[in-house]
Amino acid sequence: MHSTVSDVRERIVILTRLSEKVALERRYGTTAQAAFMMTRAPEGGADFKRAVKSDDAQSFALERIRRALPQDIQSVEIDRSLVAQFVFDPGDLVVALGQDGLVANVGKYLDGQPLAGVNPDPGAFEGALLSFTVDSFIRVLPEVLAGRRPTRSVVLAEAMSDDGQVLRGFNEIFVGAPTHQSARYRLSHGNASELQSSSGVIVSTGSGSSGWLRSIMGDAAAFDPTREMLKFCVREAWPGRGFSASLIRGEATVKNPLIVESHMARGVAFADGIEDDAVAFDAGVTIRIAPSGRRVNLLS
Repeated sequence: MHSTVSDVRERIVILTRLSEKVALERRYGTTAQAAFMMTRAPEGGADFKRAVKSDDAQSFALERIRRALPQDIQSVEIDRSLVAQFVFDPGDLVVALGQDGLVANVGKYLDGQPLAGVNPDPGAFEGALLSFTVDSFIRVLPEVLAGRRPTRSVVLAEAMSDDGQVLRGFNEIFVGAPTHQSARYRLSHGNASELQSSSGVIVSTGSGSSGWLRSIMGDAAAFDPTREMLKFCVREAWPGRGFSASLIRGEATVKNPLIVESHMARGVAFADGIEDDAVAFDAGVTIRIAPSGRRVNLLS
């Protein structure tokens, strides 16, 4: 679904991720020490050179975008680690400058604000969610700020527990055990309901269907990210000793959500592969998973 976010933007929020080079410098104290330590590992010298090149590309891209911003509009830069605590305003334009993962990281915290994925280094990143190079983003920036640039409204997954916890995922939500132990729960969908023991349940959006879900379901996993639907798949369901393994795949909608009731002491539900972005799923807790009422408006 393509539309236009017509409101004029009041603030620009630029999201970046700490580069590998800077992370190594912080770990080892100096650039020289980081380079020395990396050369001690096989292929480490080449890896450090790639890290330096990537850092240079990101720094150059960020500086170019800074220079292109109108002086009469407020801007703020945040690191990925601060996204969950940051308060986004309705009039924000959000710019994710980096790899695809940044778009997923920030998208689930937005509520209608336009989001631009900008690729700082096309030679290094494929960027399936990165609609712009630095050049093309700067070129369309006046359109974006004036609210005249089209967007694609993609669906988020949302898990809501009966004790008031809410979790949203751009790519997927995983429900299971936090370790490699088996997860035990009751899975209900439509008229079907069964007690299961498995490696967990993956509930994917269309945006995430080419990732974790595809590794299990193959080409059958793919679907349009704008469809108001989620696909779920149970990993390694084990039948026996009171457990069933028939309800292992399906489609969840707002009218027909997936219901999961915990039968384990330390269960967890987390989004987009980030275990820190989680809700507790202890025994007796029930989670309802369906498409979220929120949408991510990806600029194109």
